[in-house]
Amino acid sequence: MISGSVKFTDNTKKIINVMSKTQTEGLVEIGERGVEILKFNTPVKDGRLRNSMSYTIDGKSIDPLGANNPADKLRKINDDKNVVIGTNVIYGPKVEYMATNGSAGYMLRSYKQLKQVAEQIIRTVFKKRGF
Repeated sequence: MISGSVKFTDNTKKIINVMSKTQTEGLVEIGERGVEILKFNTPVKDGRLRNSMSYTIDGKSIDPLGANNPADKLRKINDDKNVVIGTNVIYGPKVEYMATNGSAGYMLRSYKQLKQVAEQIIRTVFKKRGF
């Protein structure tokens, strides 16, 4: 008969912490790439709309280029599971839905482009961490 003991180490909290940090890392990258794509697709008249693009995650509103008018940044959200990308410039929806110069739908086009990129970003950051 063989006797002995096996010590079990519970790493659940550690793994959850690493997964949470990995998720946040992925969302930040999605925010950065999303703003880049959105700025590329945003029509330009005086540049305010394009320069107002930012993202918010986990209680922080972030402008990747740091050049925005602070009043144009998105309001902070306290949610570490989502990234919100866009603008709070009052005429943004008008350009999205009512523009007659071919620029209507710039946000929808950006979303469709970002969706494929975002899925790849999440796969990549989790794969780097061994998940």
